[in-house]
Amino acid sequence: MTAVVVLLGGCALPNCSPKLTTSATTPTPSPSPTPTAPLQASTAPFHAGEVGVTYAPVVLAATGGVQPYTWTITTGALPDGLTLGSDGSVSGTPTRAGGFSFTVQLADAGGSATALPGTIAIAAAPAASLVSGCARYCSVEVGCVDVCGNFGTLTGGTAPFTYAVQPGGLVPVGTHLNHLSLAGTFTQRAQFWQFTVLVTDALGQTTSITPTFYVFPHISLASGSCEAIFTACTLQLAFSGGTPGGTPTVKLTAVSTNPNKGCWDPAATTPPSGYTLSVGGGHVSVFVPRPGNGYAAIWTLVLTDQSVCALSTYCASPGATATIGIECT
Repeated sequence: MTAVVVLLGGCALPNCSPKLTTSATTPTPSPSPTPTAPLQASTAPFHAGEVGVTYAPVVLAATGGVQPYTWTITTGALPDGLTLGSDGSVSGTPTRAGGFSFTVQLADAGGSATALPGTIAIAAAPAASLVSGCARYCSVEVGCVDVCGNFGTLTGGTAPFTYAVQPGGLVPVGTHLNHLSLAGTFTQRAQFWQFTVLVTDALGQTTSITPTFYVFPHISLASGSCEAIFTACTLQLAFSGGTPGGTPTVKLTAVSTNPNKGCWDPAATTPPSGYTLSVGGGHVSVFVPRPGNGYAAIWTLVLTDQSVCALSTYCASPGATATIGIECT
């Protein structure tokens, strides 16, 4: 502020001083800052994160308007564990999985504001677990190819994943690791195998799983023969291996001729009416009634198990032979 001094008239008397008057001027206020450009906010897209992994910071950028800027969340919320800094940076370590939507508001000192929508997906930490069929151990029949090797499931984490058998583990002979499954052919019978698989995701987080495989012998059926004189033919063929405690089924798959003996009919290869096949007590029972003109044939029998050995294919025994000869009357 400036002052103006005014002298009013003269003064002839002793000790007389001229009369002075002053007047004040009104100060001129500073002009408000004028933005050089409209206020704008821009950023690279928010990226996904994972629980327990430090979120690579995303820094929001602002241009125009009047500095300083202020950043706030006006709707929604950032993922738990992440914060919005005064400089517009989003950082932290996520603590909860899920999809999060929010709006970031940028305001400037001149009273302008603009909004920036955002979404961030947070994956759970990786976790591997055994499938229900392997809770105790994975039970597999010798001869199985690929389809019976699945032992675990994986949730959470960020792809791609790597899988590695840890040193000292025993993977069943004939197989190799394929994610959380074994591929190949199980060839070693009656053996327990245990190993640990370490799974690592793209962000470096790990989880592990330790399956145990019990590989039991392939189902097998013994051959045998029956020669009857004027009676029916009864035969028992022992079987072994296969699903422990299972109930396999038997099927007559082929009939061929049997060399003639006496008056046995080697050409009568069609099974006589009334024959039966049954499974129980560790053996296959064969019953062939006595036809009047005798009967001679070689039957091929196959047992089918309750375990799969290939896609949609149950394990089956090699063909066993039942040599049958019934004397004619």
